[in-house]
Amino acid sequence: MSDIRKEDRRAVYTKRLIRETFIELLKQKPMGKISVSQLCSIAEISRSTFYLYYEDCYQILEELQNEFCDQLIAAVDQKPEEDHFGRMLDTHDIIQNNNDLYLILMRTDYPMHAFKKFIDYGKQLLKTQMFADTKLTKQQQDWLADYIIGADFTYSQRVLDVEYNLSREELIHEFLQAGIEHFKK
Repeated sequence: MSDIRKEDRRAVYTKRLIRETFIELLKQKPMGKISVSQLCSIAEISRSTFYLYYEDCYQILEELQNEFCDQLIAAVDQKPEEDHFGRMLDTHDIIQNNNDLYLILMRTDYPMHAFKKFIDYGKQLLKTQMFADTKLTKQQQDWLADYIIGADFTYSQRVLDVEYNLSREELIHEFLQAGIEHFKK
């Protein structure tokens, strides 16, 4: 039994090492310029060790993207439907606490693809919870949901870059007052 736990710890350690090395490489260069050989050399592991856990570097990126989106979705799901402020604050806390990863995912070759799972989830929430009792057509709902979500990503980036003179809480309040809250009427 202790051999199994020892092996599990090694696997967890090795996967973490691969992922951390990959993230460090992404900070320095675009995804298309990262090779498995280079990653293995920096992580000081063999290529065969890498291939025990991943098919290629794109699989690591996809895993990171999915885990990040799952965290965002879980944060939204933990708050009541009407608590827009709490939902946004919690998602922005996750973004702020994972600033490096967020910035990397936003810089990848297909940044919106990185967040597709969360974007699709957010669009569905907006359409079912915010736009349900409006006279907006399905196409208008889609356009407005895309616009709101795109604005939220831009907003998140600017908060991380400290481009605003308000606290996160004040900015989220203003964002909600200017847009989403009007759909509750």
